[in-house]
Amino acid sequence: MTEFNPPISERETEELIEIAHSSTEHWKLDAINQAKKELIRRNVTQKEQNEVIEKWKKEADEYFKNEADRLEKNKTESYSTWEMILIFIIGSLKFFRWYDDVFTLRKENYYLKFKQRIIILTLGFISWFIFIYTSFHSYEQKRLEEIEKIDISDWKKKHGYE
Repeated sequence: MTEFNPPISERETEELIEIAHSSTEHWKLDAINQAKKELIRRNVTQKEQNEVIEKWKKEADEYFKNEADRLEKNKTESYSTWEMILIFIIGSLKFFRWYDDVFTLRKENYYLKFKQRIIILTLGFISWFIFIYTSFHSYEQKRLEEIEKIDISDWKKKHGYE
């Protein structure tokens, strides 16, 4: 007889019911048989086992109902104004860190938030690009203006260009 850790005989009754009513995909046949023997030894009737299984089914049904309700509610959930501003300003900078979050929104059925995040990130990328481009262009214009203001006539005379 195979020994399990913790031993089958030391496990809770509900865990034994779970093992006894599971398939060989989840537990070894030896564990299933030991769990059934332990339930008999503890005088747990089939009716009591069925009641526990029914309780689990009700809990599972309630969980799946709540999960379906949650996913349905998620469809219309939106970002607050401050969250949108924050995503707009720093979302592009943290894009690669938030990349998985965008698609997690989709998996969690946050369709409105998913669309908002994509749009805000796109606008943020465009805005940062424009800001960086105009800053660089402005800097370059000032640099060229300063170069044009420099009088090099003395230098040209000194080095024989005039």
